[in-house]
Order: sequence, then structure tokens, then C-alpha cells
Amino acid sequence: VKAIFINIFGGILRCDRLATGVVAAAKKINIKIPIVIRMEGTNVEEGKKILAESGIKFLIGNGMKDGALKAVAAVKG
Repeated sequence: VKAIFINIFGGILRCDRLATGVVAAAKKINIKIPIVIRMEGTNVEEGKKILAESGIKFLIGNGMKDGALKAVAAVKG
């Protein structure tokens, strides 16, 4: 695995809860590969804030295509 691309529409699962879980998991395993996250839906701005303030360099995709392009670019360097 060279990158992780998470694509979520937060309806049942709120984006802030997703972000909290992703941050906790990334810190627990000390992840070294790029993580691209595309979130839309409930509490998306709160979720993006959690990611931005985590101290981990997440790449944020604005739409599925943008997220996929960012994942490919991150792998290529």
C-alpha cells in the first residue's frame, strides 16, 4: 500500500467522528504513507478542522476526482 484514499459522505457517520477516528488510528500506528480524505456531509467543516489541527499531514480532496488525483500525485512524489 502506497497511499490511503478515504472517500466518505457523512450522513449516518458524521464527518467530525470520522476525522477523530482517522486521527487516532494514524497516531496509533504512526502511519508513514500519504492519507487523502474526501469528506462531504454532516459536520464536514468540523471534521476538516480536526484533521488540520491534528499535527498529521492529511491531504484533503475536494471531490472524488480531486482526491484520487492527490493520492496519485502523493505516491509519485
